[in-house]
Amino acid sequence: MSSARNPIALRLGLGATLGALAQLSALALLAVSGYLISRAWEQPPILYLMVAITSVRLFGISRGVLRYTERLVSHDAAFRGLERLRTAVWRKLVRLAPAGVPVWRSGDLQARLIDDVDGVGDRWLRGALPLASAVIVAVCAVVLQTALLPAAGAVLAACLLAAALAGPALATWTSRYAARTTASARGDLTEGVRALLHGREELVAAGTDATALAHVLEGDDRLRRAHARIAWTAGLGEAAGLLALAAAVTGALATGIPAVAAGTLDGVLLAVVALVPLAAFEPVLALPAAAQQTAVAKACGRRLLEITQAPEPRPDPLEPMEYEPNPLGGPPYIEIKRLSVTWPGADAPALHGFDLTVQPGERVAVMGPSGSGKSTLAAALMGFLPYEGTLRFGGVELAEYDGDDLRRTVGLCSQDAHVFDTTLAENLRLARPSAADEDLARALRWAGLRDWLEALPEGLQTRLGEHGRAVSGGERGRIALARCLLADREVLVLDEPDAHLDAATAERVLRTAAAALEGKTTIVITHRPLPEGVVDRVVHLHGPVPTPRRDAPDNRLLGVAPPG
Repeated sequence: MSSARNPIALRLGLGATLGALAQLSALALLAVSGYLISRAWEQPPILYLMVAITSVRLFGISRGVLRYTERLVSHDAAFRGLERLRTAVWRKLVRLAPAGVPVWRSGDLQARLIDDVDGVGDRWLRGALPLASAVIVAVCAVVLQTALLPAAGAVLAACLLAAALAGPALATWTSRYAARTTASARGDLTEGVRALLHGREELVAAGTDATALAHVLEGDDRLRRAHARIAWTAGLGEAAGLLALAAAVTGALATGIPAVAAGTLDGVLLAVVALVPLAAFEPVLALPAAAQQTAVAKACGRRLLEITQAPEPRPDPLEPMEYEPNPLGGPPYIEIKRLSVTWPGADAPALHGFDLTVQPGERVAVMGPSGSGKSTLAAALMGFLPYEGTLRFGGVELAEYDGDDLRRTVGLCSQDAHVFDTTLAENLRLARPSAADEDLARALRWAGLRDWLEALPEGLQTRLGEHGRAVSGGERGRIALARCLLADREVLVLDEPDAHLDAATAERVLRTAAAALEGKTTIVITHRPLPEGVVDRVVHLHGPVPTPRRDAPDNRLLGVAPPG
C-alpha cells in the first residue's frame, strides 16, 4: 500500500521529520551558543550579537516544541499501528479458536496478543525513528563541521561512522541470544502466573503450591537475566559511542587549535567546532538500544507470524454466497448427507457418515454417548470446521457462506460457554448489546433462572466472578442458554443444555426453553433422554467414535457466536 493511502506511514514519516528537526535545533542551539559566548568575550557592540541572541531563543524554543510535537505524532502513529495489528491478530485467533489452538497455551496467547504486539510497535517508535533522526543529524553536522574546518569534518565523519556501526553491532552481537529469548520467556512467565492463579485452590489443597511458585519464580528469573543482559550490552554499545564522541571532540580541538594559530580558522569559531560533535552524537548514542529493540521486535514479529500465518480450519470462500432468508418466511431448511468431520491434527474423523434432515421450525434432538461426535456436529453447523459430504442451509452448501454471515443466522449454546468476570447483565449483552434490562430478565426466565435472579441482592448488576466462580455449573449453563435465546437467531444449536442439572430442574428448564423456541429451527444435542414434547423427534448417533485430544483455550466456544 502506498504511503499516500496509509495514514500511519504518513504519521511515522512526519514523526521522523519532526524528530530530526528537533535534533537539528539542538545542534544549531549548541553551535550558536558557542559562537555567542566566544563573540561576547570580545565585547563588541550589542547590536552585533542580536542575531545570535535571537537565534538562541528561536532554537531553544523550537527544540522543545518540535520534540513535543514529534512525540505526539509518532506515538499517535504507533498506537494506531498497534490497534490495527492487535485487531488483526485477534481476528485471526477468532478464526482459529473454535477448532482449538493446541500450539499455544492461553497465557502464551495473552503474551503474544499484548506484549508481542507492543514489541513490534516499538520497532518503529524506538528503532526506525531514532535511526532516521541520527542519520539526518549526522549528515548535517558533518556538512557544518566541514564548512567550518574540513579536517575537523573528516574526523567527525569517521567518528560518527565508527559509533553508528560499532556500537549497535557490539550491543546486538553480545545480546543476540537474550533478544531472541525475551519474547518466549515473557510468554512462559505469563502462562505460569496464569496457571498458578487459576489453580491456586487446587495447588494449595494438593500441597504443591510452593513447587508451582518456584517454577514461576524460575521463569521470572530467566526473563530478568535476559533483560539484564540486554541492558548491560546496551550500555556497552553506548560506551563505545562515548569513546567515539571523546575522539571526535579531541580531534576537533587537535585540528582546530593549529588552524586558529595558522589563521585559517577564526578563533571565535573554535568553540563551535568543539561543540558540534556533542550535539551530533546525541541521537547516535541511542542507536545501540534501537538496534536491540529492533532485534526484540523481530522475535516478537516471528511469534505473531506463527498466529497470522496459521492455516484456518475452515477458510471462508473467496466469493461467498450472501445468505438469504427462507423464501417461505421461516427458518432455513437444513440437509445433511454422509457428513464426515475431522478435527485439525486428528487422524480419524470424529463424525462419520451422518445423515439428518431438519424442516423449517422443527426441533430435533441428536442423542448419543460421549465421543460419538455430537459436539463435532455443533462445531460443523457453526462453520468452525471443514467437512466432507453435504451440509446445506436453504439449499446452499454451508461451505459457500461467509462464516460471520452464517453465525448471524445460527446461534450456539455450548456446554463449556465462558462466563466473564463482570456483571450478569454484561455477560448477557454479549449476545445483544442493545438489549434492555427487561429483555435480559425475560431471557433468564426462559432459561429457568427467574427465582435465582430474584434472589440476587444486586439483580442484573451482580458480578459473576472470575470464570463464573460465583455461580454453579448448572447456573453457568443456563446463563449461556439465556444468552443464546437473547441473540434470537433463526437456527439454534443447543449443546447439552441440561448438563449439571438434576432431572426435575432439567425438565423445567427444557420445557420453558422449548416454549421460547417455538417456530425456530432447533437442534438439541444431548446424551440423555429428553422430556416428552420438548422436541419433535430424536436422531441417534452411534459410537463412540475415537476423537483426538484437543487442548483448546478456556473460551474456545462462547454461548453464542459473536454477531460478525
